[in-house]
Amino acid sequence: MAGGPTDHFANERTFLAWIRTSITIIGLGFVVARFGLFLRIATGTGGNSSPISEVVGVFLVLAGAALVAIAMIRFRRVQEELKEGRYEVRSDAELVLSGALIAVGVCLGAYLLLTG
Repeated sequence: MAGGPTDHFANERTFLAWIRTSITIIGLGFVVARFGLFLRIATGTGGNSSPISEVVGVFLVLAGAALVAIAMIRFRRVQEELKEGRYEVRSDAELVLSGALIAVGVCLGAYLLLTG
């Protein structure tokens, strides 16, 4: 039996939640990348941005963009599975995203402790 409309709408809502999360991660990456520059200008230590904040920021922007691709692939896969009536629950993407964000958080925390 194929998934009903409510299943397809739930899949779409989940996809949109992934997109919102991606946009947030991209925005955070931009802020992190530019915040090092802001701190250097504000403290008068020069106009160049911190290489660490730039690297972390770029990583977050790229991770957010990759998340959009993962969300689209996941959405299409679930859509097909629902049509065919063979949906299987998976949590691979959630585990990868959580692990990556934990790693970024730990790195940012360590950076703040070491430079503060």
